[in-house]
Amino acid sequence: MKYTISTPIPASQILEIQLELSCQKEELIQLQLPSWRPGRYEIANYAQFIRKLEVSGPDGKVNAEKQTKDAWTFFSAKMGNYKISYSFHAAQLDAGGSWIDPEQVYINFINICFAISGRTDEKIKVNLDLPPNYKIACALPLEGKNTLVAINYQELVDSPVLAAESLHHKTYQVKTTNFHVWVHGEVYFDWDSVLKEFNHFTEKQIEDFGDFPTKDYHFIIHMLPFAHYHGVEHQFSTVITLGPDRLFANKEGLDRLMGISSHELYHFWNVCRIRPKSIQPYDFSREAYLKEGLIAEGVTTFMGDFYLLKSGYYTTEKYFEVLEKLMERSFETLGWQNQSIVDSSWDLWLDGYKPGIPDKKVSIYTHGALLVLAMDILLMKNGKRMYQVMRKMWECYGKTGIGYELKDFEQTVLDFTADREEMTRFFEQYVYNTGNLFDLLQNLLPRIGLSLIKSANEAPLQSDYGIITDSNGQLLKIHPKAPAFSKLMIKDKILSYELSKEGLKLKVRRWGKNLKINLPAENDLYYGNYKVDYIDDSSAFDMFIHL
Repeated sequence: MKYTISTPIPASQILEIQLELSCQKEELIQLQLPSWRPGRYEIANYAQFIRKLEVSGPDGKVNAEKQTKDAWTFFSAKMGNYKISYSFHAAQLDAGGSWIDPEQVYINFINICFAISGRTDEKIKVNLDLPPNYKIACALPLEGKNTLVAINYQELVDSPVLAAESLHHKTYQVKTTNFHVWVHGEVYFDWDSVLKEFNHFTEKQIEDFGDFPTKDYHFIIHMLPFAHYHGVEHQFSTVITLGPDRLFANKEGLDRLMGISSHELYHFWNVCRIRPKSIQPYDFSREAYLKEGLIAEGVTTFMGDFYLLKSGYYTTEKYFEVLEKLMERSFETLGWQNQSIVDSSWDLWLDGYKPGIPDKKVSIYTHGALLVLAMDILLMKNGKRMYQVMRKMWECYGKTGIGYELKDFEQTVLDFTADREEMTRFFEQYVYNTGNLFDLLQNLLPRIGLSLIKSANEAPLQSDYGIITDSNGQLLKIHPKAPAFSKLMIKDKILSYELSKEGLKLKVRRWGKNLKINLPAENDLYYGNYKVDYIDDSSAFDMFIHL
């Protein structure tokens, strides 16, 4: 089968798509458009962007019936070639969407291409009708100038493409793999420095997993003029969208680039190949509930950062800042008291990528990473580390392609553990339930020569009264244990306030009405700062880096 994709008027952001396939006589063709994509366990309903789907065959127009919100069927009365034509509005510029403008064509095929029942193993060609001066960044092989070839549907929808005239391309090599770095947009960073650091964290990751079974891998990066941060993993590539582009002329921007790139490369093994059974194989027509978010994203978040420390890009001080930021994001909500990371993983389809109601859930990314930090410290009692656990997961569940369940990961961790009772207790209290991870880390970090302290920040309303506002004074968050929780409401706007020894006097506007609210002085610490530092010298932490 063959797709032909064109952009007659790029400024309209409309893709014109035609799918050609050969049909048998009296064959029922079932077209299923994905409703979600790998790397984001959330219904996206891509069919909402389709306009005017039509089918034609040897005798002209064929009736196509819509069966569900994203599925169509038609009947091939005669044997021969049939064409499915439709338009797609490509106006989502992030790492998982599709975007067309006069300067580029960027497509995630998972957004626009149909799975055909019973025919998903067929070879698929995609002809891109592009301006003659456009370059193409994609993991799929090219046949001729602009025709991509996928061995089957799964490979097609896991291989995004970016085409543009202005497309920077650099390479570096680690062992037998060529790593391609494609950038669209303004480049403000130094290429030699960036490639050097990419090479370093790539070497460290491959060293710990043992191999990297592909000849080519592609980093496809959009440098955007506005603030943005997003990445999506694929079998042989990753798409990363970052901005603002000028930020990447300095260390702050480079830290963001290195952080997301190391994270996404780690996904080459973890998720793209070491995959939970619940998404093995992918069925994009419906939800695929999973309990393994801790491994899929928690391990990846922790290890992606750790390899920047291990490769020498992060100083220890910078790594401490990374841990402190994880703690702030994880502990400054009390969701951990109400939902375990296992339950939060299951609920990804419900509210996993939205703020959600106050203090309901934990993040499989930030809370997951801190859980993995705790596991890694516990493993050190036996001289073992998390990277060894993941190499075993790679050998048992990644290379074999059989998939794993949460219990398989737990058992693998236990196999590397000196104190099995301690680790079993850890899983029961902190993975399956809602144990206080902050208290645990305060007790564990001294094992690697570090201390953890929570202290008041420079915003007294946050630290002393449990009130967080935006820059306009509108309430975003109220600590549920603070007296403010019973007197203030989310979206109240603070007009003015007065601090004294007796407490806090507020003038607040709520739904057009002005109120006066008094809060008593408190000795409790609500929202604060987290500080990670050496206890004495750095020797214990040096062992943590290099063991």
